Amino acid sequence: MQNIFGEASAIRDGQVLLIAFHFNKKCFSVRDAKSRRVITYVKDIALHDAQFDVSIKGRLRVLFERKKNVHAFIRGVFYQKEQKNILNFNVKGLRQAYYNPYTTEQFIDKETRQVIINAKIVYCTDKSVYYN
Repeated sequence: MQNIFGEASAIRDGQVLLIAFHFNKKCFSVRDAKSRRVITYVKDIALHDAQFDVSIKGRLRVLFERKKNVHAFIRGVFYQKEQKNILNFNVKGLRQAYYNPYTTEQFIDKETRQVIINAKIVYCTDKSVYYN
């Protein structure tokens, strides 16, 4: 897998990752879940057994300061073989996730407005998050 700079990334098969949208770079930042350090930045990534996490304290800080900070992640397992499916990605049959700290407390389904806790698979692509 290549990052947005065209370099090979250091993501390992089976690695647990934290994904967040990076507003300045207009892509997704990829962090190791254990160290919480940024590994790379990507335009697209797929994760299995995903959990949608929002830090309550981080969200409250956004509301108080009216300034964005990284406090919401999608945690999941990376499998290299699944990344090839992104090239043939089709959103039909998938749901779209949505999060905005000013209007929602947690990740929600964009259409039904129901809270999303976890998903079998998540596709982060084109500034959006789709799940199944």
